[in-house]
Formats: sequence, structure tokens, C-alpha cells
Amino acid sequence: MLGIILRGMAVGITETVPGISGSTVAMILGIYERLIYSLSILTTKHRKEALPFLCTFGTGMVIGFAISIFIIDYLLSNYRTPTLTFFIGIIVGFLPYLWKETLHHSKNKLTLKHYIIMLLFLSIVVFGQFFSGMNQIDLNSLSIADYIFFAVAGFIASTALVLPGLSGALILTILGIYEIATASLMSFDLPIILAIGLGIVLGVLLTSKLIRYLLANYMVETYAAMIGLVSGSIYAIQYNLDSVFGTSTIVVSLITFFAGIAFIITLKQTQNNKFE
Repeated sequence: MLGIILRGMAVGITETVPGISGSTVAMILGIYERLIYSLSILTTKHRKEALPFLCTFGTGMVIGFAISIFIIDYLLSNYRTPTLTFFIGIIVGFLPYLWKETLHHSKNKLTLKHYIIMLLFLSIVVFGQFFSGMNQIDLNSLSIADYIFFAVAGFIASTALVLPGLSGALILTILGIYEIATASLMSFDLPIILAIGLGIVLGVLLTSKLIRYLLANYMVETYAAMIGLVSGSIYAIQYNLDSVFGTSTIVVSLITFFAGIAFIITLKQTQNNKFE
């Protein structure tokens, strides 16, 4: 039981960092297949079989998530640009592996359709940031539409638990509500937490089967979409950098950028060694 809790903590911690996939970490820890199977039978008559594992794993995730969210909030509040460039470094470091995986599944035969999918999803992220900048969410006067958007964002972010390569934090960053989500957790803003949480719960129940279907029937197209999303997220993160910073911040940011690349390379090497 303790081992499952510790694995859950590791996945929970990674889910707070844009660019690090919790499902990838679950693979490294040797628990991914069991997690996906347990999630997929939650809506069947065999759900009782999955509950003990999911409750234990979920407890670990919540603990790890809670610990990490305080650290991330502190870093974003006091070292915003270096922290965000660390996230960018993680994503830049991960993209070559994602590209290699896509080529592997396509047997080095990417077609025009796949490049169009990449461009489409990259454009969605870039233009989404532009429009989100024009229409900032006012937390002091939230509408029903805002809460519906939070729930939809949580629903989409839940796919990160079952889709290797994406993180829930990255999806929330792409949608422009990552900092709103973390701030709400820090201040225990229950309405926002419940809205996002409801979307995540519904997503976990419904998307695990959808993602498995897409990966089984449209593997290369799904990976092409992931490349577009992950590439676009670099713009989404840099869009939120501080507008003014000095030489020391630039130097530290360069260091954290390359540290992010080194981190993801180490993580992927660990994953490769796990399966050799």
C-alpha cells in the first residue's frame, strides 16, 4: 500500500508542472497499465475491483499535488520568469522524443494530413492565447459561463492521466487558467475548485475509453495533434513571461531553461532503461 501511495505522490507532483506527463512517470514507475485498466472499468460492473487501488493511488496523488502546488506557487510568485523558462526547457527537451515516437508509429511515413493536424492544433493554442489575452477572466465577478469553462478545462486536462506525453498542468496552461487553478487551490476557492474538479472526474470516467480508442485506431493522427499542442504550449508559456526583466533574470532563466531540457532527457533515459 505504501508503495502505491508513493507512486501516486510522484505522479501528483509531476501533474503540477507543465510539460511533465504524469502518465509517463506512471510508466517509469511500472504502474501505468494498472492505472489505465482501473480507470477503464470504473463505469462497468467490475468497478469494485478498481476502487481499492484507485483510492490508495489517488490519496498519494492528492498529497503529492498539494505539496508541489505550494512550491510552484512560491516560485511563480517570486521567480516567475526563471520558473516559466524551466517549463519551456522541459517542453523543448520533450519534443524530439515525441517526434521520434510519432515517426516510429507512422513507420517514417508522415503524410500531408499529419502535418496539417500539427499545424491546426498549434494554431489553436497560439490563437487561443491571443483571444484569452483579449478577454481576461475577472475572478471577482465570475459568470455561469466561466464556471462551465472551468469544468470543460478540467475535463480536457483529465486526458493527461491516460495520454502519455501530455500533462494536466500543460493543458491548463494552454487554456490560460493554470495560474487561476493553482491560486484557487492555494486560497481554497471552493466554487472554482469544484468546477474544475467536476470536469476532471467526468473526464476520467469518460475519456479513458476515448483515448484508448483514438490510440488504437488513429495512433499517428493522435500523436500529430499532441505535437501541435505541445509545440504551441511554448508560445502559451512565453506569452505569460514578465514583460520587463534585467540581466540577472536573463542569465538565471537561461540556466533554468537548460536545466529543464536536462531534466526531461534524464527522465526519458530513466524510462528507456526501465523497459530495456
